[in-house]
Amino acid sequence: MLGRARRRVLVLDNGAPRNYATNEMHGVLGHDGLDPAELRARGRAELARYGVEVVILEVQDAEVLDGAVRVTCAGRAELTRTVLLATGMLDEVPDIPGFADVWGTSAHTCPYCDGFEHRDERVAVLAVGGRGEHLAVLLRQWSDDVVLLSNGPHNLAADQLARVQAVGVPIIETPVVALDSDNGRLRSVRLGDGQTLDRDALFFYVGWQLRNHVARTLGCQLRDDGSIAVDSGQATTVDRVYAAGNCSEPRALVPAAAGSGATAAVAINARLSFQDADSAVARSSTAARSH
Repeated sequence: MLGRARRRVLVLDNGAPRNYATNEMHGVLGHDGLDPAELRARGRAELARYGVEVVILEVQDAEVLDGAVRVTCAGRAELTRTVLLATGMLDEVPDIPGFADVWGTSAHTCPYCDGFEHRDERVAVLAVGGRGEHLAVLLRQWSDDVVLLSNGPHNLAADQLARVQAVGVPIIETPVVALDSDNGRLRSVRLGDGQTLDRDALFFYVGWQLRNHVARTLGCQLRDDGSIAVDSGQATTVDRVYAAGNCSEPRALVPAAAGSGATAAVAINARLSFQDADSAVARSSTAARSH
């Protein structure tokens, strides 16, 4: 959007997307089943047509100056009128042998993104400290065979436990020691008591790593969950700094994350346009007084 507005734009990308392990993207109208890596490649090609430069660099430091923001990367520093933080987040993943073999193929975090692909299959929900109850309840929409693996005492509150039991989701508290798979497809969950549980898919919630280092450095206000506080135009509490995507809304799916980026771009362009117009007014007034 900023490139189409003929703004000079530099994208600093650290090359470590949240969905690095995912082979298919769902719930994105017109792109269902597309590899996220392909979407990123298409995006870079489109950006190039508008003169937007993309550089694979990680931002190390940032500082708000008088009328500008300085961003520092390895070997270079950039001075800019505005900054849009789209740093996203990473999912914390279970430290279980065999998990890496199924992550992104038959192990997922979002039922709206991948639940349909595992409809009517045998589904396990792995949670820690009672934080996966919502996943277990939601996934009953896609399958009648859902098991909640609490990996120890479930610690569910009374109302959470009542919901899980009411929708017919059994709870297994025995710790999970390994996952068995075949070509990325989950086959079984091995439990600490020696038993195995045949499963076709695993959905999990351990936690998030919100990538807010630059926002913290700039002094942006953060919400209790670590996300960056923004207004309706995606502006942060620090002048000239905006944020969009999962770093400002961890629960946003791809379309909503992209939409917030467009919202921010429109706000940034309007800000710069009116700022330039106000500067032109000031110059005209100064010129008139000098005569």
